[in-house]
Amino acid sequence: MRPFDAPIEPGTGPGCALCGRSTYDPDKRGVPWVRAVAGGRQVLICPECQREQADWAANLDRCAACGGTRLGVMLGQIVCRACGYTTARAGA
Repeated sequence: MRPFDAPIEPGTGPGCALCGRSTYDPDKRGVPWVRAVAGGRQVLICPECQREQADWAANLDRCAACGGTRLGVMLGQIVCRACGYTTARAGA
C-alpha cells in the first residue's frame, strides 16, 4: 500500500477501466466520465470508450432492485444512484 503522502506514480492513478486512459476533464459540452461499479469495485469509463464501444456497459454490476448501472461504492456499500437501493459490497 502506498503512503498517503507519497507521490502518485504514472499509471497507478485513476483511469478508464476499459482502456486505461488517465483521467482528464472533458470539454463542458462533451460526454462526462461515467462512474460505475464492476466486480464490486468502483470504476471509471472514459468518454472515448463510451463513444467507440457500443457494449461498454455490458460488464458493469447492476442494481438488484431496479437493474440500473448507476451504482457507486460508499463506505463498504454499493448504492444505486437511480433508486437508492443499498447492499453490502462483497468482501467488505
